[in-house]
Amino acid sequence: MPGRQERHHDVPTHELRAAQNQDVHTPILSPMKVRFTPGRVRVRIDDLELAALNRGEPIHARVNWPGGGWALTLDPLGHDVAGDGGTLAVGLAPLLGTLSDPAQEGVTLSGEPRVTVEKDFGPQHA
Repeated sequence: MPGRQERHHDVPTHELRAAQNQDVHTPILSPMKVRFTPGRVRVRIDDLELAALNRGEPIHARVNWPGGGWALTLDPLGHDVAGDGGTLAVGLAPLLGTLSDPAQEGVTLSGEPRVTVEKDFGPQHA
């Protein structure tokens, strides 16, 4: 029997970007890419999302469906990875400088789940 392969689930959220023209407290839903594998979450952000984090703005991805859904927040002021139900908050304060370093591709936060945040700068904003 061949070795067991992990299933990868990319969740595109590019259609979720929302303008903040109604309420100053409306969360910014981003096009970040999120991949879940057993015990691990991988997030890829673009240059505009990194700029928002550096301004102290959290970025969010959310997918809702009847009876449930999930949400992910990258919090530039937070210090921990915390989950509750279908919500995961990732505090990046201790690693934001490293993530912002042009020589670094990303950062990894240990724990349950292990979270990797990578920069995915394409030509769309060059």
